[in-house]
Amino acid sequence: MKSTIFFCLLLAGASCFLPACQAPAATEPSAEINADSVMAMIKALEVDYANASNAKDVADVLKYYASDAEIYSAEEGTQVGLDAIKASLEKDMASDTAGNTVSFNVTGVWASGNMAVETGTSTTTAKDGSVVSTGKYMVLYELRDGKYIAIREMNMPDPKEAPKEEAKPAQ
Repeated sequence: MKSTIFFCLLLAGASCFLPACQAPAATEPSAEINADSVMAMIKALEVDYANASNAKDVADVLKYYASDAEIYSAEEGTQVGLDAIKASLEKDMASDTAGNTVSFNVTGVWASGNMAVETGTSTTTAKDGSVVSTGKYMVLYELRDGKYIAIREMNMPDPKEAPKEEAKPAQ
């Protein structure tokens, strides 16, 4: 009798561990991300951003950012939220009295789930076509309501070249 009770307890205890040995339940496969499609969307965003910036249209530039966006800038510090970003954009656009234009070159895009990261370079050009400055940036996007929107951005200017000294005659 004791051996029967022991065997039943052993069998009951072992049955508690059997579900742990089963294969995990099948999960729905995640939708595959078309890298070319994401790249095209991000490039289109950058073109729209540059066009709005060059037109000094703050409202159109702000469409690029989520309401909770943050920008980390080497030149201007951190801007958190649309009000801070708007103030920074207005200041930058007002200070450009020379009519410079900006363009962006997307150098990479990586996407997973509802997030995408972009890296790129920027070029600011004067009316005469000369390059005023260059820089680099990284943007984190989130897919919201079917479109990518910037939630975090980091940007920094490239170092300016030091003026070259003319060769001095030997004395």
